[in-house]
Amino acid sequence: MDTFFAIAFSFPTVIFSVLLCVAIVYWLISLVGLGDIEADGDIDASGDFSGLMVTLGLQGVPLPLVLTLMFLIAWLASYFAELLLGALVPDGFLHALFGLAVIAGALVMSVLVTAVVIRPLRPLFRRAYLPPLQKRIIGTACVITSATVTETKGRAEAILDGAHLVLQVRSHTPLAHRERAVLIEHIPDKNAWWVVPEAEFLAGESAG
Repeated sequence: MDTFFAIAFSFPTVIFSVLLCVAIVYWLISLVGLGDIEADGDIDASGDFSGLMVTLGLQGVPLPLVLTLMFLIAWLASYFAELLLGALVPDGFLHALFGLAVIAGALVMSVLVTAVVIRPLRPLFRRAYLPPLQKRIIGTACVITSATVTETKGRAEAILDGAHLVLQVRSHTPLAHRERAVLIEHIPDKNAWWVVPEAEFLAGESAG
């Protein structure tokens, strides 16, 4: 046990010990309801950061989970590197260089192993990453099922992700039964969508 604590709280392992402790505290706080886990934390940070996560294969699961796995794997790699090889390296400058090399190697290993570990977990979080229906459905084509569609009434059918949706729709341009239209905006207070004729929508895209 003395060896365990000596390695865990000495350079270089102590760096990952601190990070791992922070992660554990975060999960404990979240567990008792004092924190809120942002499932899409790795999506909304920034374009460059999100692109880096995708490049490294770390996308698709909550960022706190990714970081926790990385800290744990890096800690294990650093601990066992120090346990097995640390005694062979002289103290002082050489041991400091050894520690820096262990940190770099542990970080690389943590990224590679985490990318593999989270791969089967992505389907569990896929629904959490889907935007709300109000966002996903914008730009979707629909077919008018009511006799007419006006600024005050109307109904249409749309297919989204294989699901058949019956929607209340409104249009500034009168639409007739079986005409095709495109959903362009949600009307929250009426739980309805503004639509435009599909031809008008396509013409606007072409002009753009």
